[in-house]
Amino acid sequence: MEYLPIFAQLKGRSCLVVGGGSVAERKVIQLLLAGAKITVLSKDMTERLKEFHGEGKIKYEVGPFSRADLAENWLVIAATDNRSANKEVAEAAEAERRLCNVVDDPELCSFIMPAIVDRDPITIAVGSNGQSPVISRWVKGIIESVLPARLGSLGRLAGRWRGPVREAIEDTEQRRRFWEHMIAGPIPEQIFAGQDCTNALDAALKQWKEKTDSHAGQAYIVGAGPGSPDLITLRGRQLLSQAEVVLYDRLISTEVLAYARRDAELISVGKTPGQPSITQKQINRLMVQLVKEGKRVCRLKGGDPMVFGRAGEELEALAEAELPFQIVPGVSAVEGCAAYAGIPLTHRDMAHSVVLTTGQTQDGVVDLSGLRPGQTLALYMGVARYAAVEKQLVDNGHDPDTPVVIVERGTTTEQRVIATVLKTLTKATKKFEISPPALLLVGETIRYAERYSWFAPERLMIFRDEERPPLARVC
Repeated sequence: MEYLPIFAQLKGRSCLVVGGGSVAERKVIQLLLAGAKITVLSKDMTERLKEFHGEGKIKYEVGPFSRADLAENWLVIAATDNRSANKEVAEAAEAERRLCNVVDDPELCSFIMPAIVDRDPITIAVGSNGQSPVISRWVKGIIESVLPARLGSLGRLAGRWRGPVREAIEDTEQRRRFWEHMIAGPIPEQIFAGQDCTNALDAALKQWKEKTDSHAGQAYIVGAGPGSPDLITLRGRQLLSQAEVVLYDRLISTEVLAYARRDAELISVGKTPGQPSITQKQINRLMVQLVKEGKRVCRLKGGDPMVFGRAGEELEALAEAELPFQIVPGVSAVEGCAAYAGIPLTHRDMAHSVVLTTGQTQDGVVDLSGLRPGQTLALYMGVARYAAVEKQLVDNGHDPDTPVVIVERGTTTEQRVIATVLKTLTKATKKFEISPPALLLVGETIRYAERYSWFAPERLMIFRDEERPPLARVC
């Protein structure tokens, strides 16, 4: 780390900007937002800077820079179009022990102006040690897109509550838990929706004090998305970062787990096909036990927890124990895999509904007799039963040339998409040695896989019988 990120209090403090062009104008605006007293030293100024001067927002001095100009200023910005002049300012600032920023010249800077995400009083600064302002602005854009627009309102509310909460809850650890409980509860969502929460503090403190289990934990049932760490929801990341214990499935990536707090206990409860693993009842008991111990437990599941995620069994265990919980939906495997394979699940000319089913049932038999033309089939967890799926669909009258795709490790950097037709599904599975996790999609919209392929198109494979002419890359 070349630069120590700090937030400078400049309200009412004198700052000098050398230069009066468009670049200097941008720096002046940032300093004004910070409440600084600004002097612009230049032979001329932009029209907007002249307006600021006319409105009394800045001072303006004409003339060349001299070391004496630094006398009353806390920091200085050199924003001329002359590197020699900027270097003179930087050297003088160094001699006078003033912080100096030289625009677009990191070598001469003692501090750097970062890209700023402003949700006053919440402020985020993004820097690149002056190496790439474009990347800093790009990162800023990403952060801007995920932060609620009214995050500042939540910050100001917390500021008003700080004193009363300190008086009401003397223990430091319990105060921390109260704030975390508040942030994880409904109040932030109400604020983000524009609702008035002025009187919510009294109710929150009363509930905290009266609750006999105020030290009890809570369970978060969170969908991690189909694989890519970018597809977990903002709410899911928030609760994951607050959890003291994380119970995670086998296919949860290390990138997603990295969103957990550093001191969180990570416990794998995933099931590996054909190998000994923890049972669902054991998972239920463990989660109930941890919540009763006062832990905030994140049960992290792949995809959407309410779609073939056995969330219902875990929720029932929590409900029977009368323990609090929250549910955060996720991007399901079928949504993620279809989107990353470029396949519309519905199409007004081809598919009017989607059927979700699983290849793993209690008796091992997948009943697809109810599937009709005009429907898209999404089959979860059924790689070992693809031969039975192929036979059953053909026996039930489906066209053997119905398009199908297998999306293996969908949305990840290892994604493969195998496109074929129903009658060659088994052959394609064997040829490409398909292994879980994989999702099978069957239906007429599958034919768009090649046309709309956008994510790793080089790993889209078209499989046909050898005697048939190739339609794309033949494997």
